[in-house]
Order: sequence, then C-alpha cells, then structure tokens
Amino acid sequence: MTTPAAPREAAEVLASTPREALLPALLENLARGVAAPDGTAPQVRLLRTFPDGHHQQIAAWPDDGGAVTVPWDAVERHPVPGIGVLEIRPGADLGTARRRRLLDETCVWLAATVRAARAMRTLDRARREALQRETEAERAEVRAARVREGERIRLVETITTATVRDLATLRALLARPADEVEWPAIHATAEQLIDDLRDAVRGVFPAMLPDRGAEETLRELAAALPVPVEVTGHLGRRAGWDIESGFYHAVAGALTTVARAGGRASLRLRRADALVAIIGGARELDAADLGDALVVDAERIASLGGELVVRPTGDSVEVEVTMPDRSEVTSLPVGNRQIAARPVHGRVATLVEVAGLPADELEACRDALVAPVTLLVVQGPVPAPMPGVQTLLCDAAPDVALAAEIRDPDGRWGDVDAVVCALTPRPGFAEGLRPGQLLFRDGVAPAEAVVALAARAPVLAARRVLERLAARAIDKGADALRWQVDELRAGAHELAEDVLLDEVARGEAPTIVDAAAARLAGGEGGEAHVRLGLPVDADPERMRDAALAALARWQQVATGPGGAARRRVAEVLERSAEGLLAR
Repeated sequence: MTTPAAPREAAEVLASTPREALLPALLENLARGVAAPDGTAPQVRLLRTFPDGHHQQIAAWPDDGGAVTVPWDAVERHPVPGIGVLEIRPGADLGTARRRRLLDETCVWLAATVRAARAMRTLDRARREALQRETEAERAEVRAARVREGERIRLVETITTATVRDLATLRALLARPADEVEWPAIHATAEQLIDDLRDAVRGVFPAMLPDRGAEETLRELAAALPVPVEVTGHLGRRAGWDIESGFYHAVAGALTTVARAGGRASLRLRRADALVAIIGGARELDAADLGDALVVDAERIASLGGELVVRPTGDSVEVEVTMPDRSEVTSLPVGNRQIAARPVHGRVATLVEVAGLPADELEACRDALVAPVTLLVVQGPVPAPMPGVQTLLCDAAPDVALAAEIRDPDGRWGDVDAVVCALTPRPGFAEGLRPGQLLFRDGVAPAEAVVALAARAPVLAARRVLERLAARAIDKGADALRWQVDELRAGAHELAEDVLLDEVARGEAPTIVDAAAARLAGGEGGEAHVRLGLPVDADPERMRDAALAALARWQQVATGPGGAARRRVAEVLERSAEGLLAR
C-alpha cells in the first residue's frame, strides 16, 4: 500500500484528532513515518500484554480485522510502557534519528492515550452514578419533606379529633350547676379521653412493635378495629427495625382507612424477597379516593424503598404494600485488588472494548465485569459480606419447585450464579438447576461459600461476559468475535482452573484434589503467595521452592497410574504450578 501523505509530529496528531480516533490516527501516522523507501507503509498493531504472556489487540492500522499479510518472522515488536507492545509488519525503516524519535514518541503517546481512555470511562461511569445519586437524593429530600409534613398533620388531626370531642363533652358536663353534676359521666368521659390519647400514641409508636414484630402488631391492630378483619398468611422471621417499622405504619394506615369505610376487611401477609401485605375491603370503595387518602402513607413507604399500590378488584379495591427487606441482601462489587490477580479478567475486558459492540451492550458488558457474583442462601443465616459477592436469602425448602424458580432466567431467582443450602437438598433439586448454576456440596456453610466465591469472583465475572459475547456472536453471525472468544477460552488457563473449582464446590472432583490442590488452582485467590499457601511477605526463593515442589507433585501424578479424570486434574494443576514459576 502507498502512503503519499507526509507524517506529522505525534503532538500534531493529538491536537487535531478527536479523542475516540486517536489510537488509529497515531498508528497511521507512525506507519507513514516509517514507510519503506518505495512508499509502502507497514501494518501496525497495538497489543495489550497480560501477566500470563498472552496478547490482545487494542487497535490496528489498517483496520483489516486482524488479517496478517506479512510472515510473522518479519514482525518487529517495540514496548509500549504499561500497556504492552507495538507490532510492525514488516520491520520498520528506522535508519534516521527522526524516525526513531517518532517511534518512541508514538509509543509514549499510545500508552498515555490508552490510560486516558480507561480513566475517562471510569470518570464517565462515576459521573453517571454521581448524577443518579444526586437525583435520588433530591427526590428523597422532597419526599421526606412531604412525609414529615403529612405526619405532622396526621398527628395533629388524630390527637385533636380525639381530645377536642372528649374535652367538649367534659366541659359541658362540668358547666352544669354543682348539684346537677353527673360524676359517673365525667369519670367515664375522662377515661374515654385517656383511652383515645393512648390509641393516638399507639398509632404513632405501638409498644409491642419492637418486641413482637410487625405481624403480631398488625394482628393486634386488626382485632381492635371497629369492623371484622380476617388476617391470613405470615411474614416469617423478623426483619430489621427500620424495615418492620416502615412496613407496619404503611399497612396500618391503609388497613385503618379501608376499615373506616365499613363492612368487613381482609389482610393477607406474605414474605418473598420483600414483606408484602394486601388489604381488601368488602364494601365498594373508589380507588381514586382511597389513593388520595393514602398519599402520605405511599410517600412514607416510598421514602424507605417500598411501594403502596391501590388497584380496583371487581366491586372493591385492594391496597398492596411492599417493603423490600434490604437486611437480607449484602452486595459488594468486585474489587480492583481481586481483578489485578486475575489476568483473564483483563483479557475479557479488552475483548469487550475492541469487539465493536453497540453502546448499550458495551455498557452492559462493562457493568457485568464488575458486578458481584450472586449467591442464593437457602434456609440459612446471612453470611458476612465480602467483595465480589451478592448474597440473597430464601426461606423456601430446597425442592423441585424452588429449583424451577431458580432455573427460570426471567423469574425471581433467575440471576443467581450459585446456591448453597443450609439443609440437605431434597431429591431432584440439584438436577432442576440451570446448567452453569453452581450448587455447593452438602455440608458447606454459607460463610464458606461466600469466601470461596469472593476468591473466584473476577474469573466468574469474566466467564459470565464470555458467555454473553459468545451468544451474541452466534446470534449475529459475527465469526470474528466468535473466533476471539474461542481463542480466549482455549488459551486462558484460569478458566480451566475455574472448572476444576466448580467440581470441588459440587463435591465431584477426584479425591486427589485436596485443600492444597484447590488453593493452587486459585480457590483462595489468584495471588502467587496465596496459591502456594505462603505468607504475603514470602521471599522469591521460598516461593520458587514451593512452586517447584507443587510442580513435581503434579507431574508425578500426571505420569502415574489412574484414570482420565485424575490425569486431567493433574495436568491442570501442573500448568498452574508452571505459571507460578513463570511469573
């Protein structure tokens, strides 16, 4: 190819090129600047280098989809600080100082451009999140102000209505002549005044709510209302105080309002991933009027993350109050330190950037790479949170019905990556899960499962995104992307290690895989000293000796007697040890 245009200084390219086109522009300018005497410009590629020695293309000129028209033995490689290497095919003509300076400057600016692009993506994401948080904070502030004012008005009305009526009656009784005063009536009115004040205070802060919980307090309220109220269902175990208090007051307000309309009322309680109450009335009610009457209750529970919905049902209306139980969910994103120890995560991240995805899909993949792994704890306690793991709790029994819910990708538990059961799963539960959903073996505590997933979180996130890219490649017929995904899967040893760790978690690994073997495969983290079971300050010589010992062990197993599964495991661990020696 011929390039008649003269090259420019790298700084000129930077000053005149849009940010998104800088990398190919710098590569093109370099290719023109080091062209052969006949004007033929070489092919130029910028590659990212990973700790395991693999390379991945970031940009190229000309952008021909990675096609190579020059033999590999004619390629020159020049380091790009902090990024990787710059490939030039065929070797560049660097016979003059000006050309060598252009090459050096271009490498420096390529590194700076890549780092700046990463920083801009991080900054853009932070700006979006900050704007979203600011908007949410403003809405919450406005909502809180309305709730405070509504609560003040309701409290005043409640106390005023009760006391003014009783005080007026008391005043009338006391205004009579002394010989006509009816002391029993005065006593009864005073008692009624005290009872009304107690009811008002109970509505603000029921005495039994902190001790007995929302369900029993609502049952007591239902029993005290002037109309029959049928209460069914249960809320299960206690939630946090802020959850129970907000839920109770919203349900109590709606139930009291419906009951005042007369006739019978009903209250159905249930618990899923939220506390839910459905209030129904037997008498015809106007949904719009009821919604207006409950606007303060709706604002109050919305300020706590819940929802109050009024909807018509036949000849009456229903009020549904939902309060997410945030105390049952712990979630921390994948940390930078975790990612740094897992080269495959960086390789997948680079593939996402160069795959030519639409903007929405690109952003979704970026988010998925740092999204925590989701663990469903069935009938177990809440484990302590750890980076890279989101924990959800489920009270249902681990049976076929629950497995069907977990298997459904659009269902309540469709995004679950792994499951751990505090009790032994019932027959058919494991078989009912979706392929790829990890079920920890019987006997693993939820806390152990969280620790294991936190150690593997970056690799699991990378696997998740690779599956997404592979599905897109098949759906869109993108052969180049499919080839890149397959190449990455075949060359990333961490993915083979992760398959082995899946078998360990399920209890399906060969018996030769002990705790040291799982640790060597990255079961406790990707850092070299962690894999070798050494302290963080272990010196290089000690780490090398430990890696050599591990290598010798698994080489012996690989060449010794045993079945195919045993040899496969040994080969995976042998390569893990070799990788530690190569670091």
